[in-house]
Amino acid sequence: MNKTERKTSLLRFIWGIIPWMIVVLIVIFIVILGSRIMHEKARLEEAKKAALKQNIEPVSVITLTLKPRRLEDKINLPAVVEPYEDVWVKAEVSGQVVEVLVQEGEAVKEGQVLMQLDDRDYKARLSRIEANYQLAKLDYERTSALVRKKVMSPAELDTISAQLKDLEAQVREVQLALSRTQIVSPLCCLLNETKANRGDFVGVGDPVARILQLDPVKVTVGVPESDVAAVFDLTEAEVIIEALNKRRVKGTKVFLSRMPRTLARLYDLELRVPNPDGKILPGMFVRVDLVKTVFRRALPVPLYAVITQADRSFVYVEENGRAKRRDVELGILVGWEVQVASGLKPGERVIVVGHRFLDDDQPVKVIKNVSDAREILKS
Repeated sequence: MNKTERKTSLLRFIWGIIPWMIVVLIVIFIVILGSRIMHEKARLEEAKKAALKQNIEPVSVITLTLKPRRLEDKINLPAVVEPYEDVWVKAEVSGQVVEVLVQEGEAVKEGQVLMQLDDRDYKARLSRIEANYQLAKLDYERTSALVRKKVMSPAELDTISAQLKDLEAQVREVQLALSRTQIVSPLCCLLNETKANRGDFVGVGDPVARILQLDPVKVTVGVPESDVAAVFDLTEAEVIIEALNKRRVKGTKVFLSRMPRTLARLYDLELRVPNPDGKILPGMFVRVDLVKTVFRRALPVPLYAVITQADRSFVYVEENGRAKRRDVELGILVGWEVQVASGLKPGERVIVVGHRFLDDDQPVKVIKNVSDAREILKS
């Protein structure tokens, strides 16, 4: 009885799983069949594309042969020309201006007399003090002789000696004041403005003339906080003067401010610019090129040759008459050129015209090859 029941249970179990086994087999069959269908479809698509490519006319393109060259990562900032020295000459003694020896706009040398003040009072005072000094000197000599003979005490000689030294100091003081009646230029420069004319009375500290040193001149450019570290060790920069037909001159670094000048976080970089012909004038607007980094063997391509799709950049390279897609990583942008940091090698021919109509492995016809992208712009 037990044996019969076991056989019956086994038969029921087998009959119960047979439908599931059939379902599983059907699913497996469908998956295998679908996979083969997809594979065949893909094979047919590839064959179709290959057939189409064989029948497509080659696209006419222009290529650029990549050559390593120097590329500079730089910033271009505005600035204004200033005099290297801008000084107001002031009177050191009071007096009336009796003569103006240099006119506005004239070049002057260091130590050259600009104006002459009335010196008669100073000369009269000097004559009086010199006379008293000579008298004191004779008195000192007579008293010294009497002290040696022990006729007078040394204390009286000491008093006369002190008076003599005081008069010597007064003589030097008046001589200095007399020399200051000639107002002189403290440096080689250009007399830009006179504030005192003949007949005017000036007091101590009154400004009488403004002088400018214009060779060299000074250019002060505000460097943004984000770029200060890059230009910290800079020694020179190129200055472009707009008013002189974009004339380019080299400026030498004088000093970089360690404190920002405004709330905009700009740090002053002062440049010394030669001006031998005097044509660079204060107030002229200029632009300054500050080189941050130099790439000595960069591979630049025109920006328009790069195609960007879904945050990925690529170019087409011509190989054996076909266009090959190359994914690239881009570096710095300089004008209309961009550095290719990776993805290309020197000597490869990048398609720079006609690339917008291409697919990978599409046949192309090179109608022109250039070694410099600027040749394309000229054509």
